[in-house]
Amino acid sequence: MKLSDYLVQYLVDLNVKHVFLVIGGACAILVDAIGKNKNLKYVCTQHEQSAAMAVDAYSRMTQNFGVAVVTSGPGATNLITGICCAYFDSIPCLFIGGQVNIWETKGDKKIRQLGFQETDIIDMVKPITKFAVLVKAPEKIKYYLEKAVYLAKSGRPGPVWLDIPMNVQQAEIDPDTLVGFDPSELGEKPADVAQETIFKILAELKKAKRPVVIAGSGIKLGKAQIDFLEFIKKFRAPVISTWSGVDILPYDHELYIGQFGVYGNRAANFTVQNADLVLSLGSRLDTRQTGGQPKTFARAAKKIVVDIDRGELEKDWVVADLPVCANVKDVLTKLNDSQNETLEFPDWLVKAKEWKQRYPAVLPEFYDQKGSVNSYVFAKTLSEKLQPGAVVVADQGGNLTWTIQAFQVKNGQQLFSAFGNSPMGYALPAAIGAAFARPGEAIICIDGDCGFQMNIQELQTVKYYNLPIKIFILNNHSYGIIKQFQEIYFEGRYTATTPETGYSVPDFIKISEAYGIPTMTISNHQELLGKLDQILEAEGPILCDVILDENQKLIPKLVSVRNTEGRYISRPIEDLSPPLSREELKANMIVKMLDEEKSEKPTEIN
Repeated sequence: MKLSDYLVQYLVDLNVKHVFLVIGGACAILVDAIGKNKNLKYVCTQHEQSAAMAVDAYSRMTQNFGVAVVTSGPGATNLITGICCAYFDSIPCLFIGGQVNIWETKGDKKIRQLGFQETDIIDMVKPITKFAVLVKAPEKIKYYLEKAVYLAKSGRPGPVWLDIPMNVQQAEIDPDTLVGFDPSELGEKPADVAQETIFKILAELKKAKRPVVIAGSGIKLGKAQIDFLEFIKKFRAPVISTWSGVDILPYDHELYIGQFGVYGNRAANFTVQNADLVLSLGSRLDTRQTGGQPKTFARAAKKIVVDIDRGELEKDWVVADLPVCANVKDVLTKLNDSQNETLEFPDWLVKAKEWKQRYPAVLPEFYDQKGSVNSYVFAKTLSEKLQPGAVVVADQGGNLTWTIQAFQVKNGQQLFSAFGNSPMGYALPAAIGAAFARPGEAIICIDGDCGFQMNIQELQTVKYYNLPIKIFILNNHSYGIIKQFQEIYFEGRYTATTPETGYSVPDFIKISEAYGIPTMTISNHQELLGKLDQILEAEGPILCDVILDENQKLIPKLVSVRNTEGRYISRPIEDLSPPLSREELKANMIVKMLDEEKSEKPTEIN
């Protein structure tokens, strides 16, 4: 049996349905094997980067495994940005690169390259994969496949890479004689949670007066959504989410207050900052969640942090009073089994709900905007129109922030982006991956005029496969988030961010029509409802250019202050900009406010 045929059948046995690829000489044998197997479909993207991002999204949607196949050299290096997306967001993916024949590799020779398009991709991707190997011996293919798949899915998930030379791809092997992988050789200790730890957690939950639960993406990665819902039925405390956990609960859930952090909503930030206990489930509590001064984050609260990655628990940032290195699902299962009574915090929950009602993301005056569309109004209105089950993929920068802040998730919807790596150009190829993973569901791509140009060529993929993706470009004709940064730090000197200073925007309508994709433009609020209905009811793909005010801001957001030494110091996350009056802020704080220096000059930071 040819090795390439064995590999493809292995993927089929893993229940992989699609492989995303760009063909090239070094992977042509693998692609031929894929084409011959009737149980596996292949999807041709226009760029390898797009294939990687589509695979990332495909894995998120199927909760199984996405696979990409590319050629050597530039084909392999083009995957790297997408691999970073999967690595930082803990998404299991398998990337397979063709490589030159073994005898054409430079090996230890003191040269840069021997074979055509030869590149040492393994050393490049090792820091952003859980496992990467050059398959030199055909008889090792079963071992490497099983090891790669195991590592990709075990512990904290992530991407893996197999680099397969052309002579190895076409080698004849006997499947019955192949030796597999035994996970015991890794010597891993299972991240089991002791019952004693469960009792400690329960004891803290029972003592708390103002607890808050943080719902992180580890709940989804650990396939613990059902366990989480059971837990919060017994522990009826306010729930806030990270950006990557924003779709775990619907916005209107009785316990859900909102998403917190540097660009969080005020209600969620007030809730966590006034808490006396934080139970963080599957969140690494990064800088965009805590703000720049971790000691100010939930400063009056005891912190119980559950994370499967011990390195995250030991990093020098937020210090957990009770760190729990375990799978969130295991912790929730044992908590549910060990807790029979319902713990309620009615007064505290009422307070958090009052904040949610008092400080909405979409302010009434936003609806009065004339001559353009307010991005917050757009995101909220779109969320009202979409049905349960819809999949929403956002790009990066302003369009992601506006969407996360204002979109009100319904039960069964999924809203995601590449949160950790955050590359512009992610949304369109990711929407393509989602469309193949979830046929029949509404797939929404929310992009910006900047990011859309990064992978605009994938309109051809959308057209070729007639994918029913609804593409919305939030078009402010600028790098809006950087433009806002320049206004603060550089006295309004725009460089490379506006049409007058080097940044330019094409006519997206003409481009889309050239690809044969229908178009629409929304220029004001009067058109918004009617045109959204037309777009969402249309069959097949459609692109909509949503015209924003060129000075559309991102609010609320965290600010920094310049102290007497000229250093910028991050404010605590309860104190977002535009700032509330000191009287209003103080009225919302149960815990002691931090001292403020009168000499400090407030300044926004990106």
